[in-house]
Amino acid sequence: MSDESFTIRVGSYNLFEGGLGSLDDPGGHRNQDDPDFSRLREQVALLKRLDLDLLGLQEATWGPHSRSLADFVADELDMPWRFVGPSNFYGCDLAAFVKVSDHLDYENVTHLTGPPFVHGLTNVKLRIEGFSVPAHFLVGHSAPSSPGTRLLEAEMVTVHSGQPVIYVADFNAAATDDDPDTTGLPPYKTSKKLIKAPAQELAAAGFHDIGHLCRDRTPTVGHLEDKLAYRADRICATLPPALITDYGVVDTGDHLSDHRIVWAELTFAAAPHPGQLASTTLALPAPRQPAQPLTPSARCRPRPRRPLLRPEGRAL
Repeated sequence: MSDESFTIRVGSYNLFEGGLGSLDDPGGHRNQDDPDFSRLREQVALLKRLDLDLLGLQEATWGPHSRSLADFVADELDMPWRFVGPSNFYGCDLAAFVKVSDHLDYENVTHLTGPPFVHGLTNVKLRIEGFSVPAHFLVGHSAPSSPGTRLLEAEMVTVHSGQPVIYVADFNAAATDDDPDTTGLPPYKTSKKLIKAPAQELAAAGFHDIGHLCRDRTPTVGHLEDKLAYRADRICATLPPALITDYGVVDTGDHLSDHRIVWAELTFAAAPHPGQLASTTLALPAPRQPAQPLTPSARCRPRPRRPLLRPEGRAL
């Protein structure tokens, strides 16, 4: 086991119709013989700059091209482990990718497709250096038009409370700290998106919304015309907040999807300090430094940032 600390960078992205076709006229997947992959290629190039270790994708609507496109994404991002889980809802599949390393390894995967999950839930069981128990990387996509179903989905996910979990999803509803401008928007649909009970359920069960902890309220949707701007895409974790060392929302791909990439970085000490374990039964690694008060300036950047990458692979 290494004595050095290490980072794990996590990302989540709703591709919008699989990244196929154009944003103005999506549905390149309908031309199954010769689909238009150009938007997906741009999306993958954007993701590549983040140098991710864990990635969850929503709306991987790749149809018969699912295997080959998952291979393409995995190869481009240097994330050799990949999985595409079927959705119950119009082929909006979920995809998960893992960059296996000395600190991070894949153990197995379970994909749930039954109620209450509209799109399903992917659970990748991981081994993270310094953990005495497996960690879980959950990839989800909450119900698009039913606050009641979204609450049921959140309640089912809380079965993992007390375990080390990183949960990424398009939650399709407001975060606990969202307060978007609704002027001129249709009240029926807007009011349902602003029901915060699912987010509150997760928070009560110990799922920390990393964007909220970092006081970053940048919307991940709503950048298109006449849309509700809020944090639909979030990364939640049951890990100690002191492990969070960076967070961001990528707004340079607004022409590629109706959602933005959201990412977070966690820094782990390879050898956890016995006095700072979360519990006697759940041995989570703790940071080398004692946890500091989470202030706006220091909350997410107590260490030098791991560099993002230029398109050609060099550090920025």
